[in-house]
Amino acid sequence: MLNQNSFRSILVLSLVVVLCLGQDQFQQCCKERRLYYGGDGQCYLPLQQGPCKFGEWIIMEKGGSGLGICKKTPCESNIQFLKDGQCIYGVDLTKRGLLCGGAKRPWYSVYGEWECKTRYLSLPFGSISDKTTQDPVWQDCRSS
Repeated sequence: MLNQNSFRSILVLSLVVVLCLGQDQFQQCCKERRLYYGGDGQCYLPLQQGPCKFGEWIIMEKGGSGLGICKKTPCESNIQFLKDGQCIYGVDLTKRGLLCGGAKRPWYSVYGEWECKTRYLSLPFGSISDKTTQDPVWQDCRSS
């Protein structure tokens, strides 16, 4: 039979192994600014439906191992932002002031949370960049 100290040691060792495996899987996809999804072993862009059910998106779990998880979207579209129970399109100039003031724009993180930031990248032909590529979490990528 295991005593309490042996059980704790095994538990800590198991946790370390799980976190190391998660970090390796994170590294597998992070250079492309994508999230590793354990359900199928593929890499997906954050805030997209990816392998998730309709009405869900793949995000990174905050405080987790850096892997992608499926979570219910707060609004119908990933360019809408939930504020005070209302989904507002970030590109709706008539309502964007309800989200952020001045030159700031709503900005989703890889965690599916949004805040107002001054950075905003516009691409040719009216396309908008995947703003999650600017998320600080990608600084943890190892170059190899």
